[in-house]
Amino acid sequence: MAPGLTEAPPAPGPRRVCIDALNLAYWCGEPPSLRMPMTAMAHLLAGGHQALLYFDASARYRLGDEAELYGQLIRHSRHCIEVPSGRAADSVMLRQATADGACILSRDKYRDHRRRYRRLIDDPLRLIPGEVEADRLRVPGLGMDVALAATVGEAW
Repeated sequence: MAPGLTEAPPAPGPRRVCIDALNLAYWCGEPPSLRMPMTAMAHLLAGGHQALLYFDASARYRLGDEAELYGQLIRHSRHCIEVPSGRAADSVMLRQATADGACILSRDKYRDHRRRYRRLIDDPLRLIPGEVEADRLRVPGLGMDVALAATVGEAW
């Protein structure tokens, strides 16, 4: 298990989950891929959770070959939020997670936001890391251990 990941049992029942989508997109390195956030989203929705992907406005430029698919994905405002240029997705996501009592799926430590969101950031049941190992997406805090989709199209 990667450093920082714990075997904490997931909270019972469906949860609200904010997914730091670009953070997850880099979990397998460069170039970023929608495979990770889409696999996580599909698994969470299938498990009865409410999940929302948060993207920075720069996502369409960072995703290269997947930019067209990203354009289709972002039209689903029920499950995706693209934060307008000039605003940080982290701030919007942290504020919304605090207001809703949601957890955040990310390996980001949100150091720039620690002062304002310390209670959320320091809570291992609210800021939940994960890993990709042997083509499996593992997020112990959400009880997730699923095969990573081979392509973004498969995850979609």
